[in-house]
Amino acid sequence: MAWWVLAVWCLIPVAAKTVLVVTFDGKPGTTWQWKTMDDPVMGGVSKSAFYADSERAVGVWDGEVRTVPFLKQPGFCNLQAPPMFDTADFPDLSGTDGLIVRARQTNSSGLTNFSVMLMTKGAAHLEKQGVYTATFVLTDTLQEHYLPFTAFTCAWQGHNVSWCPDVKTQLAQITNVGLGTAIPGPTGKFHLEISSVSATTFGEQLLSSTVGDITLAAFDGTKQSQITWNAINDTAAGGQSTCNFEVRDGYADYTGICRAMLSTESPGFARAITGLPTLAHFEDISNTDGIILCLRSLEANVTRFTFAFCDSHINLYRCEYASFKASFELIPSTAFSEVFLPWSAFSDQWSQSTGRTAKSPPHGESLRSVSQLQLWTEGVVGRFHVQLRYVLAGRVPATLLV
Repeated sequence: MAWWVLAVWCLIPVAAKTVLVVTFDGKPGTTWQWKTMDDPVMGGVSKSAFYADSERAVGVWDGEVRTVPFLKQPGFCNLQAPPMFDTADFPDLSGTDGLIVRARQTNSSGLTNFSVMLMTKGAAHLEKQGVYTATFVLTDTLQEHYLPFTAFTCAWQGHNVSWCPDVKTQLAQITNVGLGTAIPGPTGKFHLEISSVSATTFGEQLLSSTVGDITLAAFDGTKQSQITWNAINDTAAGGQSTCNFEVRDGYADYTGICRAMLSTESPGFARAITGLPTLAHFEDISNTDGIILCLRSLEANVTRFTFAFCDSHINLYRCEYASFKASFELIPSTAFSEVFLPWSAFSDQWSQSTGRTAKSPPHGESLRSVSQLQLWTEGVVGRFHVQLRYVLAGRVPATLLV
C-alpha cells in the first residue's frame, strides 16, 4: 500500500545522530562513482546524464522521461552508486531512523516526484535483488527532504515483494544507493542538483521542526477558523450513512455512522469538506513535506480515516472522485496527537467503493493551488467520533512515535 503514517505527541527535544552517506565534495567514504541506468535496457527511450560539480559540491542529474513505445506508458530514469554489478561499503546506519536527501529541481516546468533507493546484502532472493524505495517531492529550493525508514517498501523490477527483510535490519549492509524518477509517473524533463544524502535519528536538530508550518485550517479564532466546513453523507448516492461537523471551542467535532450501501451492501461514506473549490485560495504549500493533522478519536469503533485535498486543476465536479487522498489509522484516545502524511502517501488514483489508492502522488503545481480540504470516513462500517484541532502543511515533525 502506498501510504504511511507517523503519529507524534508533544514535541520533546532529544539528541540527534547524523551519518553522512553521500556527498560530492571528494571526501573518501561518502564520495562514490555514479552512473545512470535508464529504461532503454527494458525497451524504453528515456535518457539521462550525470556529472559531479566538485566546485559547488553537488551532483547534477539531467534527463527526460519519455513514453515506452510498446507499453504506451511513461518509462523511468535511475541513477546509482556504485554502478550496476558493483558494490561498496557504505557507512553503518544502524540506530538511525531515516534518510535526509538535500536536493532541488531547477527545471521550473520539470518533474518533481522522485525516489531514493537502497540495496542491501540481505535483500537478495535467489538471483533477484530487492530494492528499498521511498518517494519525495522536490521544489526549486535546495532543501532537505526527510524519509523515515518506515516509508520504504521493497520491490523487484518495479513490483512490490514480500521476501525482503525489514529495512531497519539491513542498515549495516547497504551495498548501493540510488535516485530515480517516480514510478508510475508522468513524462517530462528534469534537472536535479543533489547536495547530500545522510541518515539521522529524530531530534531537536532535525530540520523538520514545526517552525515554518503553514496553517490551512484551525478552529481557534484565527483567520483559518473562518473557513466554512460542511458535512456530506452518501445519501445522494443511495446510501444511509450520516455525519455532523460542528465547530466547538478550539476544535471541530466530526461524528457519525458509516453504513453499508443498500444497493451494493459495500460500506458507504461520510465526509467533511471546506467550501466550493472555485472560491478557495489556500497558501502555496509546495515547499513543505506533507500534511500534519492534530486530532483525536473518542469512543468509536472506526479507526481508519482519509484526508484529501483538491487543487485548482480538479474542477468542482471531479473534486468528488479525483481528489488527492491519504489514509491513516487513529486509535481512540483522550489525548490529541499529530498525524503526519507525506506527499508520497497521497494519490488521486483511488477506488470509489473502497477508498484504496494506487501510487500517484501530487506534483508541485497541485501543491501550489490547493482549493479544498476533505476529511473522509469510507471503506468501513461503524461509528466514529473525531475531534480536529488544525490542519497544517509542514516539515516532518521532530519527535515521532512510530
